[in-house]
Amino acid sequence: MNETSVGVVAAVCVCIAITAAGVGLRVWFARGRPSLCGCGWRSGRRGSWWQQYQQHSNKDGSRDSESVQGLSIESALDKLEGTAAQQNYAYACQYAEAHPIDDSTGLLSSSDLELIAEHGADAWRFVADEDNVGVSVRDGTEVDFTGGEQSLVANLQFPNEQRVYYYEVRLTRLAPGTNVAVGVAMRSYPPLRLAGWARNSVGYHTCDGCVYHSHPLDICRKTRPAQTSDTLGVGWRPRSGKAFFAINGVIVGHARTPWAQKRLYPIVSADGPCSLSVNMGTRAFVLSHANMRYWAVAPPEGQRPPPPLYHCASESLLLATSPPSSVYSSSTHDIPPGYDDAHHQHFHSAPHSVIDVNPGTGRNLDSI
Repeated sequence: MNETSVGVVAAVCVCIAITAAGVGLRVWFARGRPSLCGCGWRSGRRGSWWQQYQQHSNKDGSRDSESVQGLSIESALDKLEGTAAQQNYAYACQYAEAHPIDDSTGLLSSSDLELIAEHGADAWRFVADEDNVGVSVRDGTEVDFTGGEQSLVANLQFPNEQRVYYYEVRLTRLAPGTNVAVGVAMRSYPPLRLAGWARNSVGYHTCDGCVYHSHPLDICRKTRPAQTSDTLGVGWRPRSGKAFFAINGVIVGHARTPWAQKRLYPIVSADGPCSLSVNMGTRAFVLSHANMRYWAVAPPEGQRPPPPLYHCASESLLLATSPPSSVYSSSTHDIPPGYDDAHHQHFHSAPHSVIDVNPGTGRNLDSI
């Protein structure tokens, strides 16, 4: 056998070895691979996250949300555990019937845009409803809850102009057993209901790490719980109607909704003593992507020009639009009717040069 034949045989052997190695790797990844954090094998396509997702999914890979949302009030009450949970669910249903939710599409109004142009991201504020008891708000974004299911919806919706909007909530103080829920919701949301547990809302709950979709029995994602000093992030994609949630700068779950281009609002809620600090974009986010891609609802500060400088009012819009001097007639400076003309003339008869401004010294205005 010459050298050429030996080279051909070697090349064929190399090709066969590469093919066999590729087939072996495919089989290895399909059946399972050794765990990097311990002994044993785990499935390459069926990890723990898939098992958690399957707990709330049906056979076709999507959760059975329609059956949950279609439950009657009586059926839902039977499935809920505890008297408080049943009473709060019944309250939310009654509130939704008495206060129809605005599910229209649209952008911010002109007055809202003017407010944002003046204040920037600080234009978004959380205001307690008249039904909220034991809730205090400082500077519009520092919220203190004392107990009972309470929720606050922001005064402005997401602008619905860019692809993603994002805000964060820091758990400054969290009492043991308190459940905090943050997310997005439509206007006229029940003020005494946690986010995600009433219609037209999605919320992440810190107690169990679940993401709820418009119902206390509809869990669309299961992540990890949160604790004091954690920072929760809420993202909203208005074009696709998807929400996502983050903990300490790491995205932990997504939720798909049918609310593309709808009027959605930020919402924070809690059922016990806690203190929350909301960041709508006035300072840097913990999630780095939100800073680099400008996911805030608005710039940190307003963009209106400052007022004109003193002695440089030639370009002042206020002076340019002021009425002409002819509008102010001289009649406005006349002596009012009934004024004593004689007394008026006597009081002003003496010239200014002889008026004694200091009787004790005899000094007048001319001597100063």
